[in-house]
Amino acid sequence: MSSTSRIIAITISFCIFFISCEKSVFTGYEEPKPENNKLQITSNPSGAKIYINRKNTGLTTPSLLTWLESGKDTIGLKLYLFRDTTIIADIKGEAEQKRFIDFVANPGNYGNISCVSSPLRASIFLNKSKTYRTTPFTFSKVIAGVHSIIISKEGHRADSANVTLAAGETVQANIILEDTTKWVSYNPENSLVKSNLVNSIAIDNNNYAWIGSSDGLSKFDGRNWKVYTRNNSVLRSNVITVLKKDKQNRIWVGTYEGIYLIENNIMSDVSFNLQNQSVVDIAESSNGTIWTALNGGVAKLSGSTWQLYTNSNSGLKDNSPLCIEIDNLDKVWIGARHYGISILDNNNWSYIPTSSMNIPGIESGVNSICFAEDGTVWVGTITRSLLDFGKLVYRKNNVWYSYNTKENEKDLGSNLARKIVSHKGNIIFATSRGLGIINKSGKFDFFRSGNTKLYELLLRSVAVDKNDNIWLATYSCGAAKLKKGF
Repeated sequence: MSSTSRIIAITISFCIFFISCEKSVFTGYEEPKPENNKLQITSNPSGAKIYINRKNTGLTTPSLLTWLESGKDTIGLKLYLFRDTTIIADIKGEAEQKRFIDFVANPGNYGNISCVSSPLRASIFLNKSKTYRTTPFTFSKVIAGVHSIIISKEGHRADSANVTLAAGETVQANIILEDTTKWVSYNPENSLVKSNLVNSIAIDNNNYAWIGSSDGLSKFDGRNWKVYTRNNSVLRSNVITVLKKDKQNRIWVGTYEGIYLIENNIMSDVSFNLQNQSVVDIAESSNGTIWTALNGGVAKLSGSTWQLYTNSNSGLKDNSPLCIEIDNLDKVWIGARHYGISILDNNNWSYIPTSSMNIPGIESGVNSICFAEDGTVWVGTITRSLLDFGKLVYRKNNVWYSYNTKENEKDLGSNLARKIVSHKGNIIFATSRGLGIINKSGKFDFFRSGNTKLYELLLRSVAVDKNDNIWLATYSCGAAKLKKGF
């Protein structure tokens, strides 16, 4: 065979082998078209966790499931406080299917709420709706969930509670109402008073109460509250130390860091050259001049400058004043921690040492001063300057007397009068142990934690409104009101 014929034969054989191999290659089965079944799941209430064949999908209702294969699947729903619900979904075809689970329609998802109050026979509001029921009463067939209960009764402060009711259970709302027929409390739990430590209260011409606490200033018009803090005003400190209403119905606000003025609900910083000063007390003269007692002296506002008086540039005896008051002759009286009372009459200084009062048991400090309508001067003295001890004294016809007697020794013995107020011939004084009232006929009453609705009456200040209600600033109970205190 020629070489040419041999090459042709080999080529033909290779082609036949190649074709045969190509026909024997496995190309696999034809892949089925993927399923795209859709299932829309909704519920009432919504937010239920969705489980497919006991596996958590991480989804909540309402959701659209798009990966399900044809066949039967167990759909489980779990919703907080409700009974778990399970359904069987038979998925067929590519058309979107829908399933709706109504938890509310299941009688097993209901429970009972028992309402009890002290005192009894108080009106009940369920989820802010009047029920026309009174305590004690049990509401049956209430849907599971968190429910609001409000209890109200005349002569008491309405109170509320949120109860969490799980399916098939009974829960109780037990509410004790505060008796407000005589005493009313205002604290962070029941009002917008910002702290339980209240330092001062002022009543304006509209009979609105201004309450200065260790965490801000609150104004109360009898129904609504407005709060001033560093976050929403020009205040540099939330510690309100003293409040004063002036003759123009403006509110002066003393703080740990300066003094401020509120006029027409707008607060301005009037600290000027006293920005870093801690304000102790504020007073106003007959012509509207504002005086303030500071940690470091006293100051008078002149235009946009405070004129500072200290023991180094004036006749002021003590740079640690505790109170400042102005009498009907415009004399400025300054009570201080160590040296009694300094008096400024125009440019002339005089001095009343506590030793000149000739009253046994008092030392040098003066904590509060009050000028009564009949001309009597009332003074709260400090017996021990570092503790809450003192005596209540008064001056009549230039003679000093102690108000502490055998009859009131239990209440006033060594009791520090922090603030004294004269109102319609009555003398009201806030002390470290309670509230004292000397009425115009001379009768003495004393309110302490043991004979009031308040659990503590360590007082810091006192004010009286137009309705003869007495407002109290307390050390740890917020503010309080004694209705018709006279």
